[in-house]
Amino acid sequence: MMILIFYFSAQPADDSTETSSRFCILLARMLYPDYDLYDWSIREIITDGLTFIVRKAAHFTEYAVLGCLFYFNLNYKKSGFLLAVLLTGLYACTDEFHQLFVSGRSGQLRDVAIDTCGGLCGAITGFIILCIWYYFWNHKK
Repeated sequence: MMILIFYFSAQPADDSTETSSRFCILLARMLYPDYDLYDWSIREIITDGLTFIVRKAAHFTEYAVLGCLFYFNLNYKKSGFLLAVLLTGLYACTDEFHQLFVSGRSGQLRDVAIDTCGGLCGAITGFIILCIWYYFWNHKK
């Protein structure tokens, strides 16, 4: 997961924006059936808004997966949950630092916060999954 995050972060801004924009235009056409009939300025506002939401949701989701994976690997430790969230937050910091060196990209504290919140939700999800797993494992007939 860390390699995948690094790969996405290493994409120059133009490539990343083009990928997001294509997806968001497709999404806009699904959400707004008359999208192609709107004035270009309205279409741009819709697409820009969707792009922001999609990109931040992607940040959150990829770090939620990372937080969950960290928790799965650290749950045997007394402070495994906290450590999983901390490691996810630290990786988010290094990821944003890395983006400072990628063409057209910038490191943003807001993204670190979004990524860390994603990691927290991922660790919570991992905890719930393991609770369910242990419950059924210990209550087999």
